[in-house]
Amino acid sequence: MRLNTGGTRSGQAKNARQPRQLYKLALAAVFLLTACGRSETDRATEAAANAANPGGLSLGREGLSRVIASSTGFAAVAADESRAAEIGRDILLDGGNATDAAAAMYFAMAVTLPSAASIGSSGACIVHDDKTKAAEAFVFPPVAAPGPIAGQPFTVPASVRGIALMHVRHGVARWEQVVAPAERLARLGVPVSRALARDLQVGGGALLADREAQRIFGKGGGMPTEGNLLVQRDLGTVLGAIRQRGGGDFFTGVTARAFSEQVAQAGGNLPVDALRSVVPQAGPPMTEDIGTFTRRRLYVAPAPAAGAQALAAWKGQPVTGTVPISSGGFAGVVAADSKAGAAACAFSMGQLFGAHVIVPGTGVLLAAPTPDAGSVSPVIVANPGNGEFNFAGAGGGGPTAAQAVGAVARATIEQDQKLAAVLQARGGQGGYVNAIACPSGLRGGADSCRSVINPASPGGLALVAR
Repeated sequence: MRLNTGGTRSGQAKNARQPRQLYKLALAAVFLLTACGRSETDRATEAAANAANPGGLSLGREGLSRVIASSTGFAAVAADESRAAEIGRDILLDGGNATDAAAAMYFAMAVTLPSAASIGSSGACIVHDDKTKAAEAFVFPPVAAPGPIAGQPFTVPASVRGIALMHVRHGVARWEQVVAPAERLARLGVPVSRALARDLQVGGGALLADREAQRIFGKGGGMPTEGNLLVQRDLGTVLGAIRQRGGGDFFTGVTARAFSEQVAQAGGNLPVDALRSVVPQAGPPMTEDIGTFTRRRLYVAPAPAAGAQALAAWKGQPVTGTVPISSGGFAGVVAADSKAGAAACAFSMGQLFGAHVIVPGTGVLLAAPTPDAGSVSPVIVANPGNGEFNFAGAGGGGPTAAQAVGAVARATIEQDQKLAAVLQARGGQGGYVNAIACPSGLRGGADSCRSVINPASPGGLALVAR
């Protein structure tokens, strides 16, 4: 975070300024130390390495894989933004599991698609654990902040805490390995993707009314287009703190206090207690048993997430909503590893670009507490008897994406249709769907496994890790 030496609107006494400054100095010192002794040549070399190897793979694994349909020892990812999918794929190649890949893709999208999945977002995840042969849901719903900022209501950031809990329970890679790729993208810059370019084209005007957003995203008085380099150093600093201190520091530690103060100095109200009180819910998903002999089970996110809507679509209820023209402030990621583990997450900003406010000095875009903000649910279908997963899906494009995922799961698993054909036929109606399907299970027939994004998606990507 940038140090802010200006006045404060918090109304605290003058003798409280020194502790506040110490918090900021402590946070900034970590990053000043990491930057010492680095020449411009070093920075250029690091930027080139970041472009070629976004996931920070070990030597011999840096190159991008081809977009292919299946492989022996199947492991795959799919996401609403292409760079995030590449990072998730690289995490799998470097020994991470599906949970690690999903977490890394979230943090990457916080940089590359903040319009739908910023640090300020909320959401829900489901993890299928191949060892326990069970699934666990993580719901981190939108909670309105105590007061507005710049006249705009906003929600308390919840996704970092939810993802951190999911990773603690099911991840195998080091936390630093999961967050570092996103930090590099923010600090060194990343080309604006097609997905973000589309969102900027649709809703960038309202976003750029915010002074801080104009500073970060404004380009010559206008909006950046696909391929323009986007550098977010303040966000990189926040991600660096999360990487070094863990996700909990964003809610209870130095980072939480500094973030709260930055919100206050921008005229908002977000006490540290408000950050600390938003606790993700971890527990059993909503379930529906499928078939008499196969013993497959459908898992969706429990209330207050939109699992009930996804389940209704699975049972044949028509999906509402049209074909989206942008992310709509909603995005999803899915991952499957070679041991039959799977993870799916859906994120929400409430609406496109959320509250249209970036907290100065942090790069964090805040989400909006809209009526549909909590309408998210990933879907997983698995066999609790043998631990195999058959389907993992999550969607973006709007609040009806959960329904769209339920309908795609039904057509693929219950009606035995090809995943790619199902997505092609739907044409994005109700929302973009990212999905991985293994109709016969990974162990029973990896050659039938597919990782597919909706063809209507403006910038998503599905990749197989090989």
